[in-house]
This record gives sequence, C-alpha cells and structure tokens, in this order.
Amino acid sequence: MARNEERRHRNDPGPRPGRPLRLAPGVGERRGADGVLRRYLDPGATLFLAPTARRAVNSFVRERAKDLGTEGADLREVGKDQGKQSLHVRYQQFHQDIPIRGATLQMVADTARAAVVQVENTTETDVSDAPEASEARAADVVEKAALAPFGKGYGTAAVIRDDLVYLRDASRPPLPEADSPTATIALLRQGRRRPDGRLHLVHDLVVETTGPFEHFRVVVDAVSGKLLWIEVAGRYVTATLKVYVPDPVTESDDGTLSSLSGDDVLKAFSHEVQTEIAEADGAGNFHLDGDWCRCVDWDAPDFPQPESATPSFVFDTHPEDKAFLSANAYYWIDAFARYLRGLDSKQLNLRMTKVDVDPQGAQSTDKSEWIGTTDPPRMRFDMKLVPGAADLGIIVHEYTHGVVQWLRPGATAPLEYEHSICDVMAGIYRDRFNPAGNRRTETFPFDNNAQESWSKDRRLDLTQRFDDPAFGTYGPDLRTGMLASALWQCYLGMGGSSKDGFVREAAADKMIRVLLEMVPRLGADGAQSRDNAVHLADICVAADTTVHGGLHKNVMRDAFVRQGLFPKPDIDVFIADRVGDTGDVPSGGDDDPFWTSPDIWVRHDPDGDTQHEEPIMNRPNNLYVRVHNRGTDDAQPDTFTVETRRCNPGTGMTWPTHFKVISTELIHDTIPAGGSVRVGPFAWTPTIPDHECLIAVVHGADDPAVDATSGEPIAHDKLVRFDNNVGQRNVYPKPSTLGGQTRMEIRLNGGPAATEGAWELDATAMPPDTQITVRTLSRIVRSSELSDIVLTETGDVRSTLRMKGGDTAVVQGFRLDAEDEVTADVTIDFSHEAVHLKAYDLVSTQIQDHQVAGRLTIEITAVKDLHEWFFGNRHTKEVHIDTCPYWNLIGEASKVPFPTIDLALAYAYDGCAYCLPQFNHPQD
Repeated sequence: MARNEERRHRNDPGPRPGRPLRLAPGVGERRGADGVLRRYLDPGATLFLAPTARRAVNSFVRERAKDLGTEGADLREVGKDQGKQSLHVRYQQFHQDIPIRGATLQMVADTARAAVVQVENTTETDVSDAPEASEARAADVVEKAALAPFGKGYGTAAVIRDDLVYLRDASRPPLPEADSPTATIALLRQGRRRPDGRLHLVHDLVVETTGPFEHFRVVVDAVSGKLLWIEVAGRYVTATLKVYVPDPVTESDDGTLSSLSGDDVLKAFSHEVQTEIAEADGAGNFHLDGDWCRCVDWDAPDFPQPESATPSFVFDTHPEDKAFLSANAYYWIDAFARYLRGLDSKQLNLRMTKVDVDPQGAQSTDKSEWIGTTDPPRMRFDMKLVPGAADLGIIVHEYTHGVVQWLRPGATAPLEYEHSICDVMAGIYRDRFNPAGNRRTETFPFDNNAQESWSKDRRLDLTQRFDDPAFGTYGPDLRTGMLASALWQCYLGMGGSSKDGFVREAAADKMIRVLLEMVPRLGADGAQSRDNAVHLADICVAADTTVHGGLHKNVMRDAFVRQGLFPKPDIDVFIADRVGDTGDVPSGGDDDPFWTSPDIWVRHDPDGDTQHEEPIMNRPNNLYVRVHNRGTDDAQPDTFTVETRRCNPGTGMTWPTHFKVISTELIHDTIPAGGSVRVGPFAWTPTIPDHECLIAVVHGADDPAVDATSGEPIAHDKLVRFDNNVGQRNVYPKPSTLGGQTRMEIRLNGGPAATEGAWELDATAMPPDTQITVRTLSRIVRSSELSDIVLTETGDVRSTLRMKGGDTAVVQGFRLDAEDEVTADVTIDFSHEAVHLKAYDLVSTQIQDHQVAGRLTIEITAVKDLHEWFFGNRHTKEVHIDTCPYWNLIGEASKVPFPTIDLALAYAYDGCAYCLPQFNHPQD
C-alpha cells in the first residue's frame, strides 16, 4: 500500500476505517469462480483514492492487475468520457492485434473525490484456445455464408459492416416468442448449435435487407466459415400508442378510446403546439426537419411526408389523415431530445445525432423500432390500429433505445432490461404532461386500451417480486414491468408522488439524470435475469451517489426491497422525524412535519430523563438522541456514531453551511434489531434567543448517512426527509396569557443558488381574534403578491404586514440570492377566547422555486389559570405571581409566562421583592 499513502480520504468511512460505505447490497468486490476480480463497487468513494480521478484509475489498473487477471494482457484504452461528476475509462482487450468482443475493462472514478467507484471486468484471462489469425478464411467465403439465409423472403441482402474479432462462444441471443414482420423464428434459428465455450475467430457482420427493410447481426466463424447465429439488430417494443398531450386515454381517463373512436371524438384531444423546424427549401416549402429528427419515407407503406408552403402542419387526427402521425412523431422526438440535452449529460450530448423517422414505416403490426446500425440512425413506427407514431410513450421508448446506444459505445448487444429503462423513461417523461394523474402507471394506456388490451404486464405498479418462487416462470414482459415498477417507485420517492407539478418535474429531472449516469456503467449481461436486475439496482444507487451525493439512496433501497431486488437490510438505523415515524423513506407526505423528532430532546441537567425541556440561553444544556434499528440484525457496539448540530431557527437552511457541530459520540452499546438506544448527553451552550434548530445524524459503514457522501451543499429539509439516519427538532413552544403578546424572530434563508420564493404563514389553528404582525425587509414585500395579509406600513428598509388568526397568508414572488438571509420579526397578539393549556400552531413555510424548503412551527400554549404560573415582565425583567400588588400594573403584552420559577430565573428574570422575595437578588 506504499503507493497509496498519498491518497486522501474525502468521505467519512464510518467508525471502521477501510470498510466501504454500504450504500447498496452489492458494494465491495465480486470475484468469479476463477478468483478474478470481476466487479468492484464503492459508490461512497472511501477505498481507492488518489490526487486525481485519472491517477486513481491508472493506479488501480496497474496495482491490481493480478487481481483483475490482466497481467500480460494486451489492454488498450479505447474510450474516455469526463463529465462534471465522473470519469469513465474503457479498455479493450486484443489478441494478435484483433479485438476480443466483450472483453473489456470499464473503470468509473468520482472526479470530486478522486476515487475509483466502479469496475466492470469481462477480460479473458486465458486465450490459449484462440485460433491463429492466419487461419481465417477469405472474406467472400464468409460473406456467402452470411447472406445465404436471406435468399428467400427478401428483395435484397447486403453486408454493410464486417468486424473481424475474437468471441467467446458462451451463449446465444434468445429467440422471440413469435414471428415478426421482418424476421421469422425459422430464419433466426438457422446456424444455431450448442455453444462450445471456446474462443472463436469470427466475422461479426451487419446485413441490411430490403423488401422488407431490416438490419441483422450475423456471426460467422472465420475459420470454419459456418454460420453461428443471426439476430435482429433493431430494438423493438410490442406496443403502439397515440400521442396528443399526452394521449386521449390519459387526458380523458377513458380507456375505451382508440383509433376507432374517429376524428370527431379524437380531435378534442389534439392540441396545437409550437416547435422549431428548418428553413424552407429552395422551392419555398417547409418540411418536418430540424436539429434532432427528420421525417422521411424510407419503407413501405409508401406515404410522402408532408410539406407546406407555410410553417404550419395542422391535420385531422389519424385515421382521418396519416400526416397527423408525422407531426406527432416529429414534435415529441424533437421535444424529448431537447429535454435530454438540457439535463447536461456530457457523454450523451457529445454522441446524440439527428435521426431519420418514418412515422408510417411498417405495414404490419408490432413494428415500432429503433435501428442504430444505420448512419444516421433510423426510427420507424407501425401502422397498427393505434399507430406507434401517434403515442408519446412509444416514441420516447424507442428513442431511449438510441439513448442507451449512445451511452454504451462499443456494446454489441442490448441490455437484458433495456426495455425496463425505456418504459420507465417514457412513464416519467409522460408524467410531466399529466396534471390530473390519470392512468400514470399504465405504460401505454392508449394502445393498451379496453378494446385492444394486449398486456397486463407492461405497467409501472406491478407488485411481483424478483425473489418470488415462481420468478423462473415469468415472461419477458412481466420481468420488464417489474424492474420498471421498481425504478418508477424511485421516481415517486424523489418527489414524483407530490400533488405539486413543479415538485414532480424536479423529481423527474433527478431520476432521469440518475438513469443517464447509470446506463454507461452497467456491466455485461449474463444469463441470469434476476442477477442482471440486481446489478442494475446496485448501479442505480451508485449513480445517484455520483449525481446527487447519495441523497436518494434510502428511497431507492426501500423501492428495491419492496420489489425483491434487495434483501431487507440487516442493519437499518434511523431517527424518527415525527411521532409515529417508523423510518420509512421519504418521511411522510409533502405536508407531514419532519422537523418534530421525538428522538431528539433537551434536558437542563444531564439527568437522562426523556421529557423534553426548552433550551436555556447562555447556560449549559444537555442534548439526547434516540437511535432505532429496524433491521434484522443487531448493530454491534462501536460501529456507529451520532453527530449533533445546531443552527439559527428558520427555514431554507442549507446543509452543512448553516449548521455548527455540537459534538460526535461513538455508540458503545448494541442497537438491537427492532430496538433502540439512547445516546448522550451532548453538552452545549445555546447563544441564540428562543429555540434552536437541532439535527442529529447517525452514521456507520453498514448504514451510511447521506452527509457522509454528499459533497455539495443541499437543502437541509431534503436531507431530513430523504435520509432516515437524520432527525430534526425545530419547534417554538411559547406559553401566552389570554390576550398576551408573544414575539419571535423567523429567518428565511437563501439556498445554494438564487431562487424565486414564497412565504406562507398558516394560522388556521389560531382563534380568529388573534392578530399576527410581521415586520420584514421592504425588498421582500415590494416585489411580492400578498394573499390574506395586509400591508400596513411601508418603509425604505422595513415594512409591516398584518393578518388574523384562522387565515393562511402568502407572500409570493420575492427573490433570495444564494446564501441570502432575511429576518422577520413576528408578534402574536394572542386570543382572549383560547382554551387553557391548549396548543395553537402557527406554521411558517418557505418555498424556493416552487418546492418546500423548510417549515417551522410556533406553538402557542394558552395560559388562563394564573395561580400555578410565574410571569416575567419583559420590560423590568422581574418575575411575579398573580397575587403581587404590582400585578395590575403589568400590561398583558408585557407578561411572559413560565411554568416554574427555575425556568424564569434561567431566562435571567429576577424575583419580585414583594411577591417573590426569596428569589430576589438585587444588584450590588
């Protein structure tokens, strides 16, 4: 390890150094039966670090060559992609200057942490059975064998690409369940024999046919000249949908609609949109031709693509007018391509190319297709009863096949679960155009309508599990839908389940960014369907760690556990976010409090009592934390730490910018499965008036906290909601006499970047005779719209607003710069009609760019029975009881109630010389 001494640990590995953070079950090293290191996953970037990401990759390949089985191998770097978060390097193995198909070493390094986070190794450790390159037969002999199967049933057949490669003959592509319009099962069976497991020298060819048009991958043994197998090169989906915005069934929630409904019905769902097309041609005509797609007629049935003397392509719906399909296909391909480019995936943006589209390109059924072997790539859509070019779901699904191809350069075959990625991509993107939430888990609701239902399995809400005993009997469509359902659950957990469209859109962006980071990192598929799905789930978590610092690792883990991809965690520690919280992620719904943790409490003295006491300023207090374990195994002693932090109370706080460390404690006790332990006390002295925001984080290698891997500042509420390792307590309890006055300060904080915001004050729980006065910066008020709150005074610097109990006030439209801070002085003139000792809440919510950035609860407890309470005079700083001769001279707004004299004294009040002489300490 001498060479590694210079490496820097940027992440917290937990109490046991050298152990990788277990962000996903597949973390660690996986070796094959031959002992070779085949898979390495460390998304927490805690093990193999170097000064730079490139040096980490180089060092790993060099230092671990023996483990990788690559000593003496001819490995050549054939690809490098450097993005904002990751570096991807791909090595190809050669033998006798000829590449070995599928023998690659793929390395992924985290650029911020300069660490190797993933390795996929499919290199050949033994090439002694490889034939000599000189034994290859002449090219014309091979071409004859490759074209022979296409002599019947096709107009023409020609070889358009020929790669001489070595190939381990270990498996065969699966046969389809039925003939397709361009390839019969009988054709695809030709040449097939049992794989012999040897390394063959082969010609890997692409054959193009016409009448019908198709691209086939044909593999011929270069030494024997025998055909090994044929497979279709295009990507298919056996579904067709019609696109409107997003489709008639989704918009109407009427599953009986289809193309048989007719234009008089369907035209109500055809919406006028605007997009960009190329300038007119030399004859002055416009075409559906733009930056990312072009509508062309290149296959039967013949249908000339529309052209227009004006940039207008408005048609009756299909089947009234087939040109409608061209407009639909062009619009959604162009829109989706532009959306993807806006997500700033460097690797995808470098490789995306313009595609040719034939929206009426297949006479027969079930033939919508991506063909990536042409230049430019081609898409064609079938002319089924509901044509593929009429549906956003089919269009996005097919285009996503192209996205996968662009993100996996050099891959020779599709991923086993590529359709799952395509399905969920289509579902998430389509959800942006479905504000009513109709049929959102039906992958293709228009094509799979009630009249033409073709599958019950291509859905996004399947409950079948990958660990079901009957999994081996599940068909391809069901397996596709199961994995797509798990990925859909990840999207819902990131915010896709919100009622707010802006939150759903943000969640869609986050999940699709993860998918774009995940795809190029997926290893080669094997024969085991469950293993491939589990690997994809592992890499999904790892990709989120790269893109979002692991913010959603618990959301994803829970989704994958529910689908049987991951086992239930043996150790799953959590701190409850509110009463009744059982550790589920995300924590509750959008409106559920996550800042009222019962597992964080304060005591004035370190007595270990579990009853929370309000912190007292400028004197030592003691913080306690309760940690639960909902896993199946005990968490061993000294394997987890608890870190506590504090910050000014407010909303919109950024982690870790606004939070100061109190202390970190190692948990020396066992945390039993299904049980909990108490940690503390953590001693600290509050210096901020009123209550402080307290956060506790439990962390260990077996269940790492997000803050151990997140390298970028994040909104603290997301940390709390998305990571059950984090708890927050942030409530203002304030006793008040009837008709009394309570004052406090609330802070609105800017996020990591500038935002457009809103501030909501929910006083619906307050009696209507309560009056709330807010004084804050005029620049906030000046640019905002006001609802249920009145501007009563305007100044150059500060302005005053007023609202009453029972209302919900909104100040909307103000801008906060990055790390900005705005204070608001809030005065509550409390009700005369409130019930004694009943708590009344005022909830302050800050919204940044349409997303909740934090909430704060001010809890006013009514005090009507005065005999057992003590009352401070906020002006004289004396404390009295209600029988004091000076009682009637104290204004109601000046009285500050305390349940005990000790608490009053702790807040620096002095006993009245007349009614509480024993607590009177006159100044010398």
